[in-house]
Amino acid sequence: MKNLKDKVAVITGAGSGIGRALAQAFAAEGCHIALVDINEAGLRETQQQLAGQGVRTSIHVGSVADRERMAALPAEVEQTHGAIHLVFNNAGVTVNKSFEDHTMGDFDFVLGINLYGVLYGCHYFLPYLKKQGEGHIINTSSMAGFLGFPNQSAYSLTKAAVKAFSETLRVELAYYNIGVTSIHPGAIRTNILNAALAKSGDDEDTRKMAALVDRFGRSPEHLARKVLKAVKANRMRVLVGPDAYLFEFFKRLFPVWIHVPFRIAFAKAMQQKQLD
Repeated sequence: MKNLKDKVAVITGAGSGIGRALAQAFAAEGCHIALVDINEAGLRETQQQLAGQGVRTSIHVGSVADRERMAALPAEVEQTHGAIHLVFNNAGVTVNKSFEDHTMGDFDFVLGINLYGVLYGCHYFLPYLKKQGEGHIINTSSMAGFLGFPNQSAYSLTKAAVKAFSETLRVELAYYNIGVTSIHPGAIRTNILNAALAKSGDDEDTRKMAALVDRFGRSPEHLARKVLKAVKANRMRVLVGPDAYLFEFFKRLFPVWIHVPFRIAFAKAMQQKQLD
């Protein structure tokens, strides 16, 4: 979709982080933006930041894990904007603890937003994209879609599923002139780890990870610029950050060996916890 002016983009997780940066980047190209998030205050802040760009914006409060809310959302957006051309299934969460320490409630929480939120977004918005004769779906996966990380079993599960699902959709929806792109960020400076503190088994480990991401991660704005180019070029996927490129490369080159350092590091961490 090379011409984005006056197109309508729906962005979930738009109350902060990547979603907000995507809204800013696509609004700058002339897209009208429907902002979706469970955090109304964050949505209003994003909307204020888009003021003055000459595009229409609307806010839609709700959880992407809520099937009924997502089923009603497309008609609500179309009524406000008149059409829907792009859908960003971006909302995401994580829980930083081992699989053994995960509860089924943790899995319900992460899968509900990271996986079912993507499924609902694609399923319920697809008929509205088809009506336009062109469209684009952008699903946020992760470098965790390429390999599983310790203490991230639920997150890795959902991001690998989003990657495979997006590849299937890309083949099927090309017939309708609808592109599909999956985003695979490495460390991005967002609030996802800080938000995970309440559900994580070891707050100190989560804080250390968050500090590393804040120090070495790429900005959401950098990601948004790369996604903008990928949508215009109708690319199947876009990797963001040197860590994403490195992990993807080494996973292809050493599909088994790459997991050995993680296994050693996890074993050392477990031994240290037992000593403590």
